[in-house]
Amino acid sequence: MNIQHLIEKYELNNLEKQIVSYMQKNISQLKSIGIRQMAKDNYTSTSTIYKLCNKFGFKGYSDMIYHLTSAKDTTINFNEKYLDYKKEFSSLMSDKSKRIIVFGLGFSAPIAEYIQQRLTLMGYQALCVVHMEMFSQVFFENTLMIVISYSGKTRRLSEIVTTASKNNIPIISFIASKESPIYQDSTLPIIIGKYDSFLHDNSKPNFFFGETIIAFETLLFD
Repeated sequence: MNIQHLIEKYELNNLEKQIVSYMQKNISQLKSIGIRQMAKDNYTSTSTIYKLCNKFGFKGYSDMIYHLTSAKDTTINFNEKYLDYKKEFSSLMSDKSKRIIVFGLGFSAPIAEYIQQRLTLMGYQALCVVHMEMFSQVFFENTLMIVISYSGKTRRLSEIVTTASKNNIPIISFIASKESPIYQDSTLPIIIGKYDSFLHDNSKPNFFFGETIIAFETLLFD
């Protein structure tokens, strides 16, 4: 829970800030804390708690508690799921002087743009590349590459990854299978879900792209 973000977004008063801080400190026990207990612990009334719930856009107290505790549980699950990648990911991302090239084609392109913008906001020198021609010799020095590809079987993508690997550029890839053609050339291949060739007919939900963003956000923060 980012308290400062909530304070700025909802223009919380001092009492509301106190209640939010209370919830953060007691996040693991929230499910067992009723609205009367929360009001008592913060020297206020239940109506004040209800007003805060409404201010945050929740239907009521139970809805708010469910949202906060469910979000917490989800974060823990993803932290565990991607724990094995955490150390090397942090190591590769530790030098902010490096130029980071983020590459994705097709449905992966908007994910690449999201990652590039996220990194830029955090002070990294990130560039989203969507054309082979942009990947020139100027990028070969002090560069890190991040690739997003569900199948990894796009010829142009494979060429770019192979070129980067031959020039000793570290590569972080978000892919769906160890059988992906770019797996071997990746310094840190991060497996997201499981590749299913039948998903390309759009007849089934494809969670790869959404989970790639979740994995990236999970790995980016300690």
